[in-house]
Amino acid sequence: MKRLHAILLLACISLIPPVAAIPGNSAFDRAREAWDNGDFIRALEGFAGILGGPEAARFLDPIALLTGELHPVQELAPDGRSVRFSSTGRYAVYETGGRSDRVTRILDTATGNVAAELRGTGAVFSPDDGFVAYLQAVETEELRTLRGELEQLQARPQPDRQAIAERQRRIAAAEAAAAAITLRHLATGHEQRLADGGLLKFSLAYSADGGEVYFSGMEGAGAAAGEIYAVSPTLDEPRPLTSGKGFKVDPIAVPGGHFLVCTVTSASPLAQGPGAMTGARAPGGGPQAPTREVAITSLADGRMRSFAGASPTLSADGSTLAFLAQSGQESQLQVVKLAGDLEPKVVRKSPERINSAALSPDGALVAFETTIHLNAEIFVIDADGRAERRVTREIQHDRSPRFLDSGTLLAIKGERRHSRSYAYDLRTMAGTRLFHNNTVRTIAPEYEWAPSPDGSRLLIVSERDGDTISLERGVYLLDRSRRISLGELQARIQANLAAERDLRARGESLFRPIAGRVREIAAGVSIHRLYEYQEALFQFDSKHISQPGNKLAGEYLHAAFQSFGYEPEFQWFNVGNIRTASVLAELRGTENPELVYVLCSHYDSNQRGPGADDNTSAIAVMLETARLLAGKPMPATILFAALTGEESGLLGSREFVRQAKEKGMRIAGVVNNDTIGWSNDQRLDNLIRYSSQGIRDVQHAAAMLFSKMITYDSRYVKSTDAVPFYEAYGDIVGGLGSYPLLGTPYYHQPTDLLETVNQELLVEATKANIAWAMRLAYGPSRLTEMRVTASSGGRIEATWTAGPEKGITGYEVRYGPGGDPGRKAVTVKEPRAVIADMPLAGGETVHIAVRSIGAAGNHGWDWITATATLAK
Repeated sequence: MKRLHAILLLACISLIPPVAAIPGNSAFDRAREAWDNGDFIRALEGFAGILGGPEAARFLDPIALLTGELHPVQELAPDGRSVRFSSTGRYAVYETGGRSDRVTRILDTATGNVAAELRGTGAVFSPDDGFVAYLQAVETEELRTLRGELEQLQARPQPDRQAIAERQRRIAAAEAAAAAITLRHLATGHEQRLADGGLLKFSLAYSADGGEVYFSGMEGAGAAAGEIYAVSPTLDEPRPLTSGKGFKVDPIAVPGGHFLVCTVTSASPLAQGPGAMTGARAPGGGPQAPTREVAITSLADGRMRSFAGASPTLSADGSTLAFLAQSGQESQLQVVKLAGDLEPKVVRKSPERINSAALSPDGALVAFETTIHLNAEIFVIDADGRAERRVTREIQHDRSPRFLDSGTLLAIKGERRHSRSYAYDLRTMAGTRLFHNNTVRTIAPEYEWAPSPDGSRLLIVSERDGDTISLERGVYLLDRSRRISLGELQARIQANLAAERDLRARGESLFRPIAGRVREIAAGVSIHRLYEYQEALFQFDSKHISQPGNKLAGEYLHAAFQSFGYEPEFQWFNVGNIRTASVLAELRGTENPELVYVLCSHYDSNQRGPGADDNTSAIAVMLETARLLAGKPMPATILFAALTGEESGLLGSREFVRQAKEKGMRIAGVVNNDTIGWSNDQRLDNLIRYSSQGIRDVQHAAAMLFSKMITYDSRYVKSTDAVPFYEAYGDIVGGLGSYPLLGTPYYHQPTDLLETVNQELLVEATKANIAWAMRLAYGPSRLTEMRVTASSGGRIEATWTAGPEKGITGYEVRYGPGGDPGRKAVTVKEPRAVIADMPLAGGETVHIAVRSIGAAGNHGWDWITATATLAK
C-alpha cells in the first residue's frame, strides 16, 4: 500500500517548461490559477489582457502551450494513415482508402501539391528522392471471388471466426502474389514494373546507392521460408540476398552499402494473430510464440550473422544497430557497432520489459522505454552502456521514443486511445507538448508520428476534431522550425472565449427551470456513502463474470437499490455455462413514463483484479445518484442499469438492448459512465464521451454549474457499453470516462485498488451526474424524423414528428447559411415550418435546427438538424 501511495505522489502536470521559467507575474498567475480551476472564461480573459499588453512577447510561449499548439500545424488530408517522409524530407507520404482500393499520395511539402498518386502501398524513395518504388495493387478474378466470399461470411448472424480468418489469409496471399513492384520517376511520372519472379511480395526498401529495390518475398503461401531479394530495371529476375531457415522480413539498407539488416521469424508474413509481424512476445510466451532473430547480412559475400532478438533500429548515419532481446526472464537492450566485429553488446538489462528503442542520428545515444512502478517511462543511455538518464517521470505511460535530432527526443504520452506527442530536451529533460487542436474542451487523440530526416517537421495522424466514431483520421504537418504569431494566438484566445461564453450561456438556459432543485438535491452527496459503496464492492475482489465476486456484487447492488426504496430486478442471462445478471432499478416518470433515460455503468471487473476504478467508481456514483433521486421523480423515467459482462464483450449491455428492443422500450437518451475516479494531477478532470451534441452540452453545463469537476470531451463510444445503445438507438448516447482517457497505469491491472481512486472527484462527478440525469428526464427529448424540401423559388418547408411529451406548446426553429446556421429564429405551434426569407443564391445550403418547447417553457435539451440546398 505504501508503494502505491508513493506512486500517486509522482502524478504530475503536463510539463510546460516556459511557464516554470518565467518570474512571477500577478496577472499571469491569476489567469493560470483560473485555468487550473476550470474557470476558462476568466483565464482566457486574463490571457487576452496579457497578450494585448507590453509583456505579450514574454508570455506568448506559455500561453500558447496552455491553450494549444506552439508551432503551426497544417492539415494535409482529411483521412490517411502510414505516414512518412521521403529520404530527403522533400515529400510527405500517406495512404488512404480501404484494403481493396488503397491509394498512396505523395505531397511536395514546399508547395503542398500532390506530386504523385499511386494505386498501391509500401512506397519507398531512392536516396536522392528521384524515384519511388511501391507495391502496385493488381485486381484479379481470384481476389474478387475471395472478397465476395469474405463479405458473405461476415454477414452471417453468427460469423465463423475461423473461416473468416482463413479467408483473410487467402486474400493476403493473393494480394501479395498479384502486387507488382513498380518504379516511378517522380519528375516525369514514367513507371516501370520490375521483374519479381512470381513471388509473394511484402515490405520494400531502397538500397543505399539507389540502384536496387529490396523486398521480402516467398515462393507461395505454403512456403517454409522467405528471403530478401533485390530487383532493378536491369535484372531479369529477383536476386536473393539471404538464405537459410525462417522468414526474412522488414529489410533495412544500411547507409554505406555494406550491410542489410532484417528480422528472421518462424512465422510466415501471412500468419494471423497477436505479434505475427511486430516482434512482440505472444501472451505467456508459450510454444506457439514465433521465434525471432535480428540478422545482419554482408552484401559483399552474403554472409549472415543473426542474434536472438526483435525490433531492430538503425542510427541515421548507419554506424550503429540496436535491438531488443529476451534472456529467460530478463529483458535486454543490445547494441552492435557496424564498423566493428558485429558483436552485440548488452547495454541495458532488466527484469522489467523493455518495449522499444531508438538511436540518435550519430549512434552515440540509445533511448528506450521500460516499465517503472507499473507505468512505462523513457530513458537514454550512452551506446556503450554508460551514463543512463531518466527522461520522463510521470504516472501516465510514456512510450515509443525516437530522436528528432541529437539533443531532442520525441516520445508519446498516454494510453493508445488518447496519445499525445511531446518533445524532450535531453539537456534539461523538460518536455513540451507538440500537437493539439487549439480548443479548450475537445481532446485530439494521435495515432502515428513520422519526423522528417532533420527533425524539423512532424507528420501526425490524429482525430484532431475529437471524433473517434468516424473512421476518418486526418494527416497533419507540424513545423517545429516556426512558432505561431501573436495575432494567431490572440485569434485562438478570442475564438475559445466566445465558445466558452456560448457554452455557459446555453447551459444556464438549459438548467434555469430546475437549477434550484438540482442544487438542493446535489447538496446531499455524501463522500462517506460513496466510499462505503466502493469498500463493500472491493471486498468481493474480482467481479468478472467467471468469478464468485460477480454474483456477490449483483446481490449487493440489488439490496442497495432496495434500501433506497426501489423495486429492483435482476436481468439474468447465460454465457456458456456461466449465469450472470445486470441489476435494474426504475424511477418512474410522472408525466411521460413511457420515455426512458438510461443511466448505466458496468459492475463487473477485469479478471485480474477488483476494478476499483474500472468500474466500481462509476457504480458508486450511480448508487449515490439513485439514493438522492429516490422519491423525487422527473417527468420522464430514469432507469438505473448496473450492467454485467462488459469486460467479457459488452455482454450485459447487449442483452439489455436486445430485451429493450423486443419490449419496444422508448429510450430517449443514455449516459454510460466508465472508469471515472482516477486523476493524474491536482485537477478534478473527467472526459465526456458522447455521440449526441445535446448530451455533450448538458453534461458540460451540469459540471460547470453544479460541481467543481472540469470536463473535456470526445465523440466516442468504442469499446464501452455505449456501443450497443449507439448501434440500436443512434446518437443519443453520452457518458463520463477518465481524463486523460485511460491514462491510469492501473487500467486492467491487479493494482486497480481502492486507494487509487480520488474520492473528491467522485463527489463532484455525482453532483454532475444528478444534474444531467434530472435535466435529460425533465425534457423535452430530441425530435425525430425531420424532412426538408426546397423549391426553385427559394421556399423551404421543414416537417418533423411531433414531440412525444405531454404539454408541448410549440417548436423553436433556427436557420441560416453554413457560416451562420443560427442566424434567424422563429417559433411555430405545429410540427411544420416554412422558410421563405433566406436571400441565398441557387446551390447554397440552408441549415435548419428544431427543438420542442415544453408546457413550463423549458426547451428540449437537443436539436434535430437538417440541411436544404437551394436549386440553381
